[in-house]
Amino acid sequence: MNITPINCFQEGIQFATTGKIWKIITDSSMPVIIVQTRDGDAYQTAFTAINIQSQTTLWQDFTLEESWWVGMSLLSQGILLLHTYPDTQKPQPQGLIALEIASREVLWQTEELHFYEVIDNQIVVTSSTTSSNSYLTIDIKTGNVLERFQELPTGLTRKNENKSMIFPFHYQDEMAYFQTVAVFLKKKFNLQIVQAVDYLEYDNFIIISYFYDNAGDLMNNLLVLDQNGQVLFHQNIEKQLTGIGLDTFFVFKNELFFVKHKTLLQSLKL
Repeated sequence: MNITPINCFQEGIQFATTGKIWKIITDSSMPVIIVQTRDGDAYQTAFTAINIQSQTTLWQDFTLEESWWVGMSLLSQGILLLHTYPDTQKPQPQGLIALEIASREVLWQTEELHFYEVIDNQIVVTSSTTSSNSYLTIDIKTGNVLERFQELPTGLTRKNENKSMIFPFHYQDEMAYFQTVAVFLKKKFNLQIVQAVDYLEYDNFIIISYFYDNAGDLMNNLLVLDQNGQVLFHQNIEKQLTGIGLDTFFVFKNELFFVKHKTLLQSLKL
């Protein structure tokens, strides 16, 4: 397979870690991403804050007292909301811990409130002390309850917490769009893709993350084309996979982000 790219992109961040990169979230109001890593040998979950504009690490490998059963709910207004998993037999996110990015200080925490969603830019939570049909909105800086609803008001627009991140369409091999992309890659580059493909048209770019078989090993490559089909970038990002993944890349603030071999986060300025 010989696809020679122009490599015309300016490189953005490069963040390498010893643990596996587990999750990445962003804040639409600022050029900051938070990277969650997990080290299965040490049973440790850590968090790193990166300013993608200055390409600097604000802080790295931050851990809580509970260093394994913890995850990220939301990043908003410079505050990271974390959740824990009190019942390890039923890993359901519970509780909230508000961490200020600038100071790395815990502003507040509670075991009673559980993150639900961002709706019309309001942070909606549920409470373990009230009815399961009861919803509350909170002030992210203080944790104070602002409003209570028995049911969510009609007309509110539910949004994914990562709405500032642009993810590709994921097409599995039984879908018509998979076949369309597969035929295109076969005709243009003689590529034989398998199982699934991630596809995104962004600005003047076509971004494709495809899977293929290499002597029995499942591989994953990232390909970026311009609208004329010229190859701008082409690299392997994962080898010897046991299965396919979702969201193998995303775009945030005109940068393409992807993880290579589970331990290296890179970006390209589009």
